[in-house]
Amino acid sequence: MHRCACQVVLCLTLAPVALAAQEPPVSSEAQGFLARDSHQGVTIAARPIPDTPEAEKIFGKNVAPTRGGFLPVELLILNERDEPIALSLERAEVNSDDERFEQADPEAVALALHPLPESVQPKGGTGPRLPVPWPQGPKVPKDKKRAEREEAEAALRSRQLRATRIAAQGRARGFLYFDLRGASIDLRQAVVYIPEVEGVTSGEGLLFFEISLKPYAQP
Repeated sequence: MHRCACQVVLCLTLAPVALAAQEPPVSSEAQGFLARDSHQGVTIAARPIPDTPEAEKIFGKNVAPTRGGFLPVELLILNERDEPIALSLERAEVNSDDERFEQADPEAVALALHPLPESVQPKGGTGPRLPVPWPQGPKVPKDKKRAEREEAEAALRSRQLRATRIAAQGRARGFLYFDLRGASIDLRQAVVYIPEVEGVTSGEGLLFFEISLKPYAQP
Protein backbone atom coordinates (compact mmCIF):
# COMPACT_ATOMS: atom_id res chain seq x y z
CA MET A 1 0.00 0.00 0.00
CA HIS A 2 2.82 2.35 0.89
CA ARG A 3 4.63 1.52 -2.37
CA CYS A 4 1.48 2.32 -4.44
CA ALA A 5 1.08 5.69 -2.76
CA CYS A 6 4.69 6.59 -3.56
CA GLN A 7 4.17 5.75 -7.23
CA VAL A 8 1.13 8.03 -7.37
CA VAL A 9 3.07 10.88 -5.78
CA LEU A 10 5.95 10.32 -8.21
CA CYS A 11 3.63 10.40 -11.22
CA LEU A 12 2.00 13.63 -10.04
CA THR A 13 5.44 15.17 -9.52
CA LEU A 14 6.68 14.23 -12.99
CA ALA A 15 3.47 15.20 -14.80
CA PRO A 16 4.22 18.97 -15.02
CA VAL A 17 7.74 18.18 -16.22
CA ALA A 18 6.39 15.96 -19.00
CA LEU A 19 3.88 18.62 -20.08
CA ALA A 20 6.55 21.30 -20.09
CA ALA A 21 8.79 19.12 -22.24
CA GLN A 22 6.08 18.97 -24.91
CA GLU A 23 6.07 22.75 -25.35
CA PRO A 24 8.55 23.97 -27.99
CA PRO A 25 11.37 25.88 -26.29
CA VAL A 26 11.94 29.50 -27.21
CA SER A 27 15.23 29.82 -29.07
CA SER A 28 18.03 31.86 -27.56
CA GLU A 29 17.80 34.22 -30.53
CA ALA A 30 14.09 34.88 -29.92
CA GLN A 31 14.73 35.43 -26.23
CA GLY A 32 16.60 38.59 -27.20
CA PHE A 33 13.26 40.07 -28.28
CA LEU A 34 10.84 41.21 -25.58
CA ALA A 35 7.83 41.08 -27.92
CA ARG A 36 6.81 37.96 -29.82
CA ASP A 37 3.84 35.89 -30.95
CA SER A 38 3.99 32.12 -31.44
CA HIS A 39 1.43 29.70 -32.80
CA GLN A 40 1.08 26.85 -35.31
CA GLY A 41 4.81 26.23 -35.33
CA VAL A 42 5.84 29.79 -36.25
CA THR A 43 7.30 32.49 -34.01
CA ILE A 44 7.52 36.14 -35.02
CA ALA A 45 9.40 38.46 -32.67
CA ALA A 46 9.64 42.24 -32.96
CA ARG A 47 11.93 44.97 -31.62
CA PRO A 48 11.10 48.64 -32.35
CA ILE A 49 13.82 51.29 -32.43
CA PRO A 50 11.97 54.53 -31.56
CA ASP A 51 14.94 56.51 -30.23
CA THR A 52 17.29 58.31 -32.60
CA PRO A 53 20.48 57.71 -30.56
CA GLU A 54 19.85 53.95 -30.62
CA ALA A 55 18.94 54.05 -34.31
CA GLU A 56 22.17 55.92 -35.07
CA LYS A 57 24.16 53.16 -33.37
CA ILE A 58 22.54 50.58 -35.64
CA PHE A 59 22.22 52.43 -38.95
CA GLY A 60 24.67 55.31 -38.65
CA LYS A 61 24.08 59.01 -38.02
CA ASN A 62 23.13 59.85 -41.60
CA VAL A 63 20.94 56.80 -42.07
CA ALA A 64 18.86 56.61 -38.86
CA PRO A 65 15.22 56.35 -40.10
CA THR A 66 13.88 58.07 -36.98
CA ARG A 67 15.47 61.33 -38.13
CA GLY A 68 13.07 61.31 -41.10
CA GLY A 69 9.95 60.34 -39.11
CA PHE A 70 10.08 56.58 -39.64
CA LEU A 71 9.95 53.79 -37.08
CA PRO A 72 12.35 50.92 -37.78
CA VAL A 73 11.17 47.58 -36.41
CA GLU A 74 13.41 44.54 -36.42
CA LEU A 75 11.61 41.25 -37.02
CA LEU A 76 12.76 37.70 -36.39
CA ILE A 77 10.72 34.92 -38.00
CA LEU A 78 11.34 31.33 -36.92
CA ASN A 79 9.67 28.54 -38.87
CA GLU A 80 9.55 25.39 -36.73
CA ARG A 81 7.19 23.61 -39.12
CA ASP A 82 8.21 20.68 -41.32
CA GLU A 83 7.29 22.64 -44.43
CA PRO A 84 8.23 26.04 -45.87
CA ILE A 85 6.02 29.01 -45.13
CA ALA A 86 5.11 31.88 -47.45
CA LEU A 87 4.32 35.35 -46.18
CA SER A 88 3.40 38.77 -47.56
CA LEU A 89 5.46 41.24 -45.57
CA GLU A 90 4.41 44.16 -47.77
CA ARG A 91 1.06 44.09 -45.95
CA ALA A 92 2.63 44.29 -42.50
CA GLU A 93 1.73 47.42 -40.55
CA VAL A 94 1.93 48.98 -37.11
CA ASN A 95 -1.38 49.78 -35.42
CA SER A 96 -1.72 52.14 -32.47
CA ASP A 97 -4.80 53.92 -31.07
CA ASP A 98 -6.84 53.31 -34.24
CA GLU A 99 -3.96 54.65 -36.35
CA ARG A 100 -2.48 52.48 -39.09
CA PHE A 101 1.12 53.08 -40.09
CA GLU A 102 2.17 51.40 -43.32
CA GLN A 103 5.61 50.50 -44.54
CA ALA A 104 7.91 52.78 -46.48
CA ASP A 105 10.43 51.70 -49.08
CA PRO A 106 14.10 52.43 -48.26
CA GLU A 107 14.15 54.87 -51.20
CA ALA A 108 11.40 56.97 -49.54
CA VAL A 109 13.22 56.89 -46.20
CA ALA A 110 16.49 57.96 -47.81
CA LEU A 111 14.72 60.78 -49.66
CA ALA A 112 13.25 62.07 -46.39
CA LEU A 113 16.68 61.97 -44.77
CA HIS A 114 18.45 63.65 -47.68
CA PRO A 115 15.82 65.59 -49.67
CA LEU A 116 16.20 66.86 -53.20
CA PRO A 117 17.12 70.54 -53.58
CA GLU A 118 14.31 72.98 -54.22
CA SER A 119 13.92 74.11 -57.81
CA VAL A 120 15.55 77.46 -58.57
CA GLN A 121 13.92 79.87 -61.00
CA PRO A 122 16.20 82.04 -63.18
CA LYS A 123 16.57 85.58 -61.94
CA GLY A 124 15.39 88.39 -64.24
CA GLY A 125 18.03 90.86 -65.47
CA THR A 126 17.82 94.51 -66.56
CA GLY A 127 20.59 94.47 -69.14
CA PRO A 128 20.34 93.42 -72.79
CA ARG A 129 20.02 89.71 -73.49
CA LEU A 130 22.19 88.11 -76.11
CA PRO A 131 20.60 85.66 -78.55
CA VAL A 132 21.19 82.00 -77.74
CA PRO A 133 20.98 79.05 -80.12
CA TRP A 134 18.49 77.12 -77.91
CA PRO A 135 15.90 78.32 -75.38
CA GLN A 136 17.18 78.03 -71.83
CA GLY A 137 14.94 76.55 -69.18
CA PRO A 138 15.09 77.04 -65.43
CA LYS A 139 18.42 76.37 -63.83
CA VAL A 140 18.57 72.97 -62.19
CA PRO A 141 20.41 73.13 -58.87
CA LYS A 142 23.13 70.61 -58.25
CA ASP A 143 21.99 67.64 -56.21
CA LYS A 144 24.66 67.82 -53.52
CA LYS A 145 23.01 65.13 -51.39
CA ARG A 146 22.71 62.53 -54.09
CA ALA A 147 25.66 60.45 -52.87
CA GLU A 148 24.45 60.53 -49.27
CA ARG A 149 20.93 59.60 -50.36
CA GLU A 150 22.13 56.66 -52.45
CA GLU A 151 24.38 55.43 -49.63
CA ALA A 152 21.51 55.70 -47.15
CA GLU A 153 19.15 53.79 -49.44
CA ALA A 154 21.70 51.02 -49.95
CA ALA A 155 22.33 50.74 -46.21
CA LEU A 156 18.62 50.63 -45.38
CA ARG A 157 17.92 48.08 -48.11
CA SER A 158 20.75 45.83 -46.90
CA ARG A 159 19.07 45.63 -43.48
CA GLN A 160 15.53 45.31 -44.83
CA LEU A 161 13.58 42.08 -44.28
CA ARG A 162 12.43 41.00 -47.73
CA ALA A 163 11.78 37.28 -47.26
CA THR A 164 8.74 35.90 -49.05
CA ARG A 165 9.41 32.25 -48.19
CA ILE A 166 11.16 30.62 -45.24
CA ALA A 167 12.34 27.03 -45.43
CA ALA A 168 11.25 24.35 -43.00
CA GLN A 169 13.10 24.84 -39.70
CA GLY A 170 14.45 28.06 -41.21
CA ARG A 171 14.63 31.67 -40.08
CA ALA A 172 14.69 35.21 -41.41
CA ARG A 173 15.69 38.45 -39.69
CA GLY A 174 15.72 42.09 -40.72
CA PHE A 175 14.07 45.51 -40.47
CA LEU A 176 10.86 47.01 -41.75
CA TYR A 177 10.37 50.80 -41.85
CA PHE A 178 7.01 52.31 -40.93
CA ASP A 179 5.97 55.84 -41.89
CA LEU A 180 4.66 57.63 -38.79
CA ARG A 181 3.53 60.60 -40.93
CA GLY A 182 4.87 63.06 -38.39
CA ALA A 183 2.91 61.51 -35.51
CA SER A 184 4.26 60.26 -32.22
CA ILE A 185 3.55 56.66 -31.33
CA ASP A 186 2.63 55.18 -27.97
CA LEU A 187 4.31 51.80 -27.77
CA ARG A 188 1.98 50.81 -24.93
CA GLN A 189 -0.84 50.65 -27.47
CA ALA A 190 1.15 49.64 -30.55
CA VAL A 191 1.15 46.23 -32.23
CA VAL A 192 2.87 44.88 -35.33
CA TYR A 193 0.24 43.21 -37.51
CA ILE A 194 1.32 40.56 -40.02
CA PRO A 195 -1.39 38.80 -42.07
CA GLU A 196 -1.19 36.12 -44.74
CA VAL A 197 1.24 33.48 -43.48
CA GLU A 198 0.69 30.15 -45.21
CA GLY A 199 2.15 26.67 -45.19
CA VAL A 200 3.52 26.10 -48.68
CA THR A 201 3.09 22.31 -48.85
CA SER A 202 -0.16 21.95 -46.93
CA GLY A 203 -1.72 25.21 -48.10
CA GLU A 204 -2.77 25.85 -44.50
CA GLY A 205 -3.46 29.49 -43.80
CA LEU A 206 -2.04 30.44 -40.43
CA LEU A 207 -3.78 32.79 -38.04
CA PHE A 208 -2.52 36.36 -38.39
CA PHE A 209 0.24 37.54 -36.06
CA GLU A 210 -0.12 40.49 -33.68
CA ILE A 211 2.99 41.34 -31.71
CA SER A 212 2.39 43.83 -28.91
CA LEU A 213 5.20 46.38 -28.53
CA LYS A 214 4.15 47.23 -24.97
CA PRO A 215 7.24 45.54 -23.44
CA TYR A 216 9.35 48.25 -25.10
CA ALA A 217 7.32 51.18 -23.75
CA GLN A 218 9.11 53.52 -21.38
CA PRO A 219 7.91 53.09 -17.77
